[in-house]
Amino acid sequence: MLDHPKSVTLDEYTENSAWKITSLNKRKYLLYNTYHIDIEFQLQRRPNFATFTLIMPLLMLAFLNICVFLVPVGSGEKGSFAITIFLSYGIFVTIVSDTLPDNSLQISFFLLFIIVLLFMSVLSVVYTIIQAKLMSSMGDKECSIKCLQPRKPIIMKPTPFDPTKGYTDDENDPADCKPVSRNDEDDDEIYTWAMFLEKLDVILFIIFFALVLLSTAAFFSLMLQRVSEDKFSKI
Repeated sequence: MLDHPKSVTLDEYTENSAWKITSLNKRKYLLYNTYHIDIEFQLQRRPNFATFTLIMPLLMLAFLNICVFLVPVGSGEKGSFAITIFLSYGIFVTIVSDTLPDNSLQISFFLLFIIVLLFMSVLSVVYTIIQAKLMSSMGDKECSIKCLQPRKPIIMKPTPFDPTKGYTDDENDPADCKPVSRNDEDDDEIYTWAMFLEKLDVILFIIFFALVLLSTAAFFSLMLQRVSEDKFSKI
């Protein structure tokens, strides 16, 4: 409402649920013997709707996705859990693509963030299928990959008494003991593929957890950088 050529008031303005007015500028100029007034409004999107309906559920799905590696293979629910998370990401892509304009020149950072998490979900589904196949075909067989095999503790086993050496004053003399590995005592325990896959699940859980944290930090840093650039450009 224009009460006076030198002032602009928002007395009759109704608040919008999606946008808010951050500032307004008025410019008065003379053109063809006629006074013109240009009013410029600067709008800012309200972030609460996108935060609580898109970003927060997406982060929850991201952390649920890495929990796939904590589900035991023998439970029979690991594959269905991974596919359910993958379908949830597909629904999110559909929702976001419907709300965003059709633009091939510039892709939204939020959509790229969803694609990265969707790719991680695809990797978890593929790994779950391969793991289930290995468990069913060779889970009880001996594993040839020894890099994740836990080291057996070494114990000191006393040596038999040698009459030629006689007795010593120190009964706990280390010279009278020799290191013996647990493998020498328990030769029946076999390092199977099932044990290897259980250790691999823990390692992949840590790796995917770090990837989710890095991708989330990169997404928010890009968003904050874009907001700061917009503020400086207005100044």
